[in-house]
Amino acid sequence: MKANYFKNINSIEELKKCYKELALKHHPDREGGDTAIMQEINNEYEYFCDHPTFSFKHEGDKEDLTIYPEVLSKIINLKGIVIELIGAWLWVSGDTKPHRKELKEAGFWFAPKKVMWYFRPEKMKSNNHKPLDIKEIRSKYGSDVIKQNESKNLIIK
Repeated sequence: MKANYFKNINSIEELKKCYKELALKHHPDREGGDTAIMQEINNEYEYFCDHPTFSFKHEGDKEDLTIYPEVLSKIINLKGIVIELIGAWLWVSGDTKPHRKELKEAGFWFAPKKVMWYFRPEKMKSNNHKPLDIKEIRSKYGSDVIKQNESKNLIIK
């Protein structure tokens, strides 16, 4: 899939809103509309609606996100790591080898192809049998680096 009309979409509502805006702009029945572009938009929209990796079947599972502060508190002080919130998953990169035990105890799993650790609520398990590259995941869901300032408060950059 080459086209990328839907960027930084985090919910089914955002997906539908973006689709409507694109359809109003590119529909062939409208002035300046283009059939080929609209077909690309429709194909990408259907892909995101149907593809298990991008399905929004977990809408309403917000209670799972309340465990992140507890998980973050277990790893935030580890030296040499980078913590990212990508979509609804936490990813850890950097010098993680000395911290394997702490990451496992905090509930993180190692993704060998990405050479990164990840944490996700059980209900948000991916059914994707063809994993995406981490750059594609960041592009699709957006990425926020989580840091700790001197006052021990978590900040998202």
